[in-house]
Amino acid sequence: MMILRKHRSTITPLIIILMFISFTACEDVIDVAVPESEPRLIVDALVRVDTTVAFTPLRIKVSRTASFFESIEPAQVNQITITNENTNEFVILTEDPNDPGVHVPFPIMGSIPINGDAVPTDFLASGDRLTMTINDNGEIIIAFAQFIPTVPLDNTVQGDDILFDDDDTEVIITFTDAPDRRDFYVFDLDFGEFITTEDTFYQNQQFQFSFFYDNDLQAGQIINISILGADEPFYDYVTLLLEQSQQGDNGPFQTPAATVRGNFINASNIDNIEVLNNVDQPNNFILGYFAIAQEFKGTVIVE
Repeated sequence: MMILRKHRSTITPLIIILMFISFTACEDVIDVAVPESEPRLIVDALVRVDTTVAFTPLRIKVSRTASFFESIEPAQVNQITITNENTNEFVILTEDPNDPGVHVPFPIMGSIPINGDAVPTDFLASGDRLTMTINDNGEIIIAFAQFIPTVPLDNTVQGDDILFDDDDTEVIITFTDAPDRRDFYVFDLDFGEFITTEDTFYQNQQFQFSFFYDNDLQAGQIINISILGADEPFYDYVTLLLEQSQQGDNGPFQTPAATVRGNFINASNIDNIEVLNNVDQPNNFILGYFAIAQEFKGTVIVE
């Protein structure tokens, strides 16, 4: 320290030069291993059904993963078909020219009436198994779904408790579990927020819980809340997505950090679609889920 003060005009620049040489001499090029994977198709095929209306919108969003640093882009596929296995009724979907990557019912082809982008609610809510078939440049991808009922919301109100911060907004949600059946629930709480729950500890009972929004909600702002029916596989799928996404900016249905396998399979080389372990291609699958869920809605106006 004494030397630096005494010879500041000559020693300090020398030290800086030596340090610079030292740092540049020790500089190494580090190769970062970037995850490599084949592009995968992503299909958002959660169909929300309001059984009180005659027609239900049917819009299937299709996108595709690219390299690690590239964004996910809308994807085109040759055709999407949804078929009722019991009645053989079917609907064909094609890409909406005004909404890239979104596929809607094609009004000319198919065996059921079409109303804009909507199909008869009875077609979706019949309880029969529906098969979605996707033709992606010759690759045949399939998934199965059946209508999953749920229960109405008893009440959705704003509370006055806080969790971590004074800006927290509490919403209290109340519903009554259905008697004599095992139920799983997915809650869409708006703003990309989802939670899941199942009725092990409140079967046949009324259940109430609070959810706290940590974003700055303004007085008069409307919060839209939905309860969705789920079977156990769909419940497990959404729960795993929530764990991996940690409620990111786009909610759990953004592409997760690690691939979460849904119920789509590549059936191009399957000789028996009821036996899924004869593919010999365990990594040949797409991302996403086909589910048909009854939905009940509630709203809260922020005070």
